[in-house]
Amino acid sequence: MTTLTPSLSLDSFRDQHGDPTRWSTADIDSYLVIGEVAPPDPPLHSYSEMQAIAADWARTAEVQQSVADRLLAQGHETAAGIWARGARGAREYAAAARYGYPHYEAVLNGW
Repeated sequence: MTTLTPSLSLDSFRDQHGDPTRWSTADIDSYLVIGEVAPPDPPLHSYSEMQAIAADWARTAEVQQSVADRLLAQGHETAAGIWARGARGAREYAAAARYGYPHYEAVLNGW
């Protein structure tokens, strides 16, 4: 009877071996080898999904900027500034999403 073992990934290796600061030299070597031979995890979103997310962020930026412009025209400078900052952030996320998930994730997490 053959039992299937789960495929080894860097995450599962860390889960099995605990804190990396306590690893032996052999554990570190094993970890590096797994990193070289294990297939990378697929991105959370495909390229086409990221383009749709980018379009959503671009639309959000347009709406926020129009609210900021309207508030500024009415003399509400502080509120307009808040909405304008939101629009800048949405444009930044849209630009990051156009590059694909790894770049988008880095921007979201501030890496």
